[in-house]
Amino acid sequence: MNEEIERSIIAIMLNKPADVNLVNVNAEWFAVNDYQAIYKAINELAESEPSLMAIYGKASKHLVNLSFSDFNAIKSEVLTDSNLGTLVNNLHKLALDREMSTNIMEWQKSPFKDNEEKLLETLRKMQDLEDRSDNGDMAEEFDELIDSFDHPRPTGIKTYPQVDTFVSGGLYGGMLFTIGARPSVGETAFSLNLAYEATKIDPKLHVDYFTLEMNKREMLNRLISRNTGISSTALRDPASLSPILKKLVMQSVDYFKSRQIRVFDKTLNLNQILSVIRKNAAKAKPNEYLAIVDYIGLVNVSGNQDRYEKVGEITRQLKITANEFNVPIIALSQLNRSVEQRQDKTPLLSDLRESGSVEQDSNVVGFLHKPYDSQDVVQLDIAKNREGRLGHVNFAFSGKSMKFIEVDTDDVHE
Repeated sequence: MNEEIERSIIAIMLNKPADVNLVNVNAEWFAVNDYQAIYKAINELAESEPSLMAIYGKASKHLVNLSFSDFNAIKSEVLTDSNLGTLVNNLHKLALDREMSTNIMEWQKSPFKDNEEKLLETLRKMQDLEDRSDNGDMAEEFDELIDSFDHPRPTGIKTYPQVDTFVSGGLYGGMLFTIGARPSVGETAFSLNLAYEATKIDPKLHVDYFTLEMNKREMLNRLISRNTGISSTALRDPASLSPILKKLVMQSVDYFKSRQIRVFDKTLNLNQILSVIRKNAAKAKPNEYLAIVDYIGLVNVSGNQDRYEKVGEITRQLKITANEFNVPIIALSQLNRSVEQRQDKTPLLSDLRESGSVEQDSNVVGFLHKPYDSQDVVQLDIAKNREGRLGHVNFAFSGKSMKFIEVDTDDVHE
């Protein structure tokens, strides 16, 4: 049974090496040394879309019983990757069973505290894995709903009060929140403001920000600008700052060191992004993880599909991951030029660029635009909302300090 599961996983990954990034696998879970060696080779080479020969060459020095013809035979066992998650889950269970057997033997030989703690740790890991398994049972959800009558629970990750009202109290688990805008409206700055506000409210919140347009230093400059009011342009030449401003920057650096904001500027491939989200979301407590992708039009997807299909794959996988790990994901998207050619420049869902799947897969779709002549007012228009109402929130925006501030408004429609 164990070898059959391991061989099936390897067969899938030999056919689609990029699938290695869709699941969290520890190479040590493989009991068969040859399969473990193959997995490690695929994991190292996956982003280069390796050939079968390249994988064999990488793994060959660690192989004991498998030849290149065996590789061909395994690959020919064509399997769909739709059950890869289940196979990996079973692989993990079997690995924990072996770990438990070893720990029990060690404890029987030497029944002391260290070995007892190893046993308890393995039990905890087995329980965590069981909790993540989905058998369709709703009993826990029923009990949790009834219990919440008398014991209120956090409804999501808080950002801006009015935005929270629209999204049922906060950014909730399973949410794909797509924010669309035309260039130069401040889309990146707005998403950074969401991260800033959320981590200010909850310092324990972990934010993974995937930037495909800027580097880490540019993102840090924008965060410090938001925190201090110092222009991000001035931060490009910090040596020219006055002593007082330098002190402010140092205080801001210390502030962000105390927050859990990670910026990824070299993670450009969909599978890489999903791998990071899965790894970090799996470790986070409820309402303590948020991922932001800036922006989906620049995410690379392997294969020969047209861009329409690739964008569909991006939003589908982001939504699946949000559901699987019960975390919110914010995805930024560009709008078509057609919005600029209309007399009424309020964005519509049909203005979402490249794919109708963006609208279909998103729980919430919001558009940033400037509805008035004033360049200092930016509006977030909630055009789709599965869990709440439609309407808009007005923000005062300072491009110099990258700061969005909510402006009170009563113009909300159901």
